[in-house]
Amino acid sequence: MLKSWNPRIEVAWSTEEKLILDAAVLLAQQVNQESYIRDLLSFLYRHSGADVVMLCRKTALPQEMQVRHLLLKGESMPLQAYYPLQGTPCANVNRHGVLYFAEGVQKQFPQDHYLRVFRIESYFGAPILGATGELVGIVSLLHHKPLPNPHLLELLLTILSPPLETLLEKPV
Repeated sequence: MLKSWNPRIEVAWSTEEKLILDAAVLLAQQVNQESYIRDLLSFLYRHSGADVVMLCRKTALPQEMQVRHLLLKGESMPLQAYYPLQGTPCANVNRHGVLYFAEGVQKQFPQDHYLRVFRIESYFGAPILGATGELVGIVSLLHHKPLPNPHLLELLLTILSPPLETLLEKPV
């Protein structure tokens, strides 16, 4: 009998979830299309239940990120903002890898301007790591209430991250 176990190993995916995972694999193979990032964020929006899907890129400054792409309720927002990592959940993604706050993220990070502006309570963030293992970006899914199925979100981002790594490492 096992004394310890990983609950993710025992996840039984539904037929619908398997179809979503298959679609993610196909999407990851389309990285050379000009619309890849927009398609990827739209895919995450449709399958995550998040109100906000955001792709950020690390800047040359050690503790700064740039919002590269943002979808708000499925609509692309023309936002190219910069923000400090300090005082944001993204700073913890930087240190700890994939991070999920089911609720209360705004109270835990009162300095985070975007959490207040979008009235966010739930946060799911995944690091995008470069070839040498350094942080090059973060994908964040934000919502007003807990996101359904964070295990599926983690696997989706595991599938979709390698193409993002390649894209974010390219010079702007």
